[in-house]
Amino acid sequence: MATVEGDQSSNKAIRLSPLVKFCDVKDVASEEFKEAMRIYIDTFPENVRRPISSIETAVKGDKSRLIIGRINDNIVSMALLCPLQGTSFVLGDYLAIREEYRSQGIGEHFLKNIFSIIDDDQFEYVIGEVENPYLELDKSKMRRVRFFKRLGMKELKDLRYILPPLQGTLPTEMILMVFSKKEKDSLVGEEIRNIISRIFSELYNRDEDDEILASILKGIPDLISLI
Repeated sequence: MATVEGDQSSNKAIRLSPLVKFCDVKDVASEEFKEAMRIYIDTFPENVRRPISSIETAVKGDKSRLIIGRINDNIVSMALLCPLQGTSFVLGDYLAIREEYRSQGIGEHFLKNIFSIIDDDQFEYVIGEVENPYLELDKSKMRRVRFFKRLGMKELKDLRYILPPLQGTLPTEMILMVFSKKEKDSLVGEEIRNIISRIFSELYNRDEDDEILASILKGIPDLISLI
């Protein structure tokens, strides 16, 4: 499966099913980008959303890939992938389905084919930030975690992760989950410290002495079990 390259709008498509095709959007002034941002805003609460200006900068600077899903002429999904260059990790930053197309398997289809969409042998893991379902035993958040696990993602056990305030002042308790190309039961703590530090620096513009980052790094064991 070829990586989508080409002109500055949504380009040659990655075809993964007769109904849904996924393609990159590179032009932040395009209608495809604007529609993707509408889906994004409609799906995620403000405290876990990066400002659209931040996404525009990341896409223009090739630090993030914005991928849309189409059914016929309708844009039905958006996803933001952030390759952490020099590592084997991609951050699965956001995945959202347009409301009237939910529960039709589009998100599952995307995730099952995510390494084909990434199409780069450098990357062996997709790491994702998922809202913590354990604090209040939130049923909807638990369903989301079970959904990801059913598709093959694993949770980084006993790792407390806090998403810094992206808009506003409130941080958000999260867990980390990971897809891997090969079956894994654990990850090396030092590698995950580096990955988290890169995410905080490159995506969230947080310094290495940031209090939230320091509290996360301090709690990471030398070996992290995957469950």
